[in-house]
Amino acid sequence: MLANSSIRKKLVTVMLLLVLSVLVILTVWQVSTQKGLLQGELNKQTDLLLENLNNRALFQADQVKRQAEEEIASFNLFELTSALVEITRTNEELEFIILTDHERRIVVHTADSSLQQKIYSDTLYPDSLQIPVSNGVPPSGSGAALSNALQQVSAILYRLPVEVGNRQWGELLLSYSLSNVKDEVARSRLDNAAIIQGHTIRSLLAATTILLITFVVISRLSSRLSAPIIRLTEMTQRLAQGDFSVASQGRTESSDEVGVLSRQFSEMAINLEKAYHDLEEYNLLLERKVNERTQQLNLRNEELVKAINDLEESQQQLVHSEKMAALGQLVASIAHEINTPLGAIQASAGNATKYYTAYANSLDMLFRLERESDQQLFLWLLHNARPMESLTTREERAAKRKAAKLLDQHEIQHCADIAEMLIDMGLSDQVEVMLPMLSGPKYFEVIQSAHQLTGIMRSNQTIYSATARASKIVFALKSFARQDQFGEKQESDINEGINTVLVLYSGLLKQGCEVVKEFEELPPLDCHADELNQVWTNLIHNALQAMDYKGTLTLRTRVDHSGTCPQIIVQIADTGHGIPLELQHRVWESFFTTKESGEGSGLGLGICRRIVEKHAGRLFFESQPGQTTFTVVLPLAA
Repeated sequence: MLANSSIRKKLVTVMLLLVLSVLVILTVWQVSTQKGLLQGELNKQTDLLLENLNNRALFQADQVKRQAEEEIASFNLFELTSALVEITRTNEELEFIILTDHERRIVVHTADSSLQQKIYSDTLYPDSLQIPVSNGVPPSGSGAALSNALQQVSAILYRLPVEVGNRQWGELLLSYSLSNVKDEVARSRLDNAAIIQGHTIRSLLAATTILLITFVVISRLSSRLSAPIIRLTEMTQRLAQGDFSVASQGRTESSDEVGVLSRQFSEMAINLEKAYHDLEEYNLLLERKVNERTQQLNLRNEELVKAINDLEESQQQLVHSEKMAALGQLVASIAHEINTPLGAIQASAGNATKYYTAYANSLDMLFRLERESDQQLFLWLLHNARPMESLTTREERAAKRKAAKLLDQHEIQHCADIAEMLIDMGLSDQVEVMLPMLSGPKYFEVIQSAHQLTGIMRSNQTIYSATARASKIVFALKSFARQDQFGEKQESDINEGINTVLVLYSGLLKQGCEVVKEFEELPPLDCHADELNQVWTNLIHNALQAMDYKGTLTLRTRVDHSGTCPQIIVQIADTGHGIPLELQHRVWESFFTTKESGEGSGLGLGICRRIVEKHAGRLFFESQPGQTTFTVVLPLAA
């Protein structure tokens, strides 16, 4: 009876939870669907309101702009002011109209006349969305494009240029309030919330009713279904104790799933009794199969030995593949490093042509210089100009502000442009020296001409620097790729080999890695230079990947005379995440790697160790979080 109650409770609980889950999902889905539909309608209504307001505002702004241009052309500013005030008064959505001249002074302000004759600033109305309308053609606007303004601003400010006689006289600004639109949207939101609340209550009542009906039905069905299952459970316990007589008691004429289960239980009991008697025969058969399998394993062992021999033959191919993979990693960095100076050369050549053309156009003005101060200024700039200073963006802005402030204190016009040209010519610190020479009427044109002429020198200097950088990269690549003749050892400088690898990795090092070199003077080492270059390449690349190309890479070289034979010691340290202690004993295993798929084959460190041992040296490491150091010890004499 206790078992029956337990099965019934479980069945009722599971079914009720299932029905409850379905009802909750349906209720949530219906409420969210209704909410989504109402929100979509609200968005469409908001977009339509904003679009209508935008279209009305653009039409009225164009009419006001035309009227303003006609009145200004007729010099009727008084009538224009009255008309703009009347337009503002009669339009409920129009907050104010501002008319400014070409110097951005406020000529008419319909909302605050005390601001007239003051300079208009774009930050005067920070809570307004400013929309420029150029060439007299209103831009095509839509409610969807302006809908974000409803949450961020309280008004829309349209800016239209005012042109009189084919020149821009000033600017017209019209501000339209969004308060009516926001009020309408707020009312719609309240209505939608009430609709959703009513729909939710009705859905919950319906779900509760369905759940009660389901509980009654499931409770009755569980009582009928659990009875035969309890009976089968009792017979199973007897069968487990060795009572095979239950095979005849489990048969029933019922055609449902429980009846089928009962008949299958009886058949299982009969088969189990038969299997019990046949167990000894199966044991004998099992012994024969074990003997056969042992023979098969012996054959497999012979095949495995052959496979190991084949693996050793393919290992040399994998070593070559690892070297080609390291070369492929370098190619991506080298391509970027060579493209950078080539781009600088192309840009500098174009700038030289531009400066030459601009200077040629100003030669006529230079020949007609009458003031000695202008001539003195031009010659002084040519003799003192030098290549552009190597400044950071922050330093360049600070130098420009300082020079412009000093020029402005002496009432020099175009002070910002002059300061920028002086920085280009490397004269940002010579402003005080130049001040006495800025008394001529054409000092700005003279400085422009000198800036254009010296620009040719700056462009040529950039081309020279970029060419030298590209030559350095090509030389480093040539040194890295050279092969030892006839496979014999040659004398090589270890410091030079490491520097060659650093040049080829300069593109990756610039991503945020600081390189610290602590090199001592080393004697030449009789070695296979290309193989050792592969060791430096693999260790440096692993260090960069361990730091995600951001950190400090430290390289040390020295000669150790403490032993019987002098040794060269090379250490490559990084500030990466380190090698976990539980994995440190596996780093030399072939095909073991902690990198993502496609980033490493797991052969690099093993190959490096074999190359170092080929030179009668040792390779080992020490690692902890934030500090990993690989040490290579190479004897000077074999």
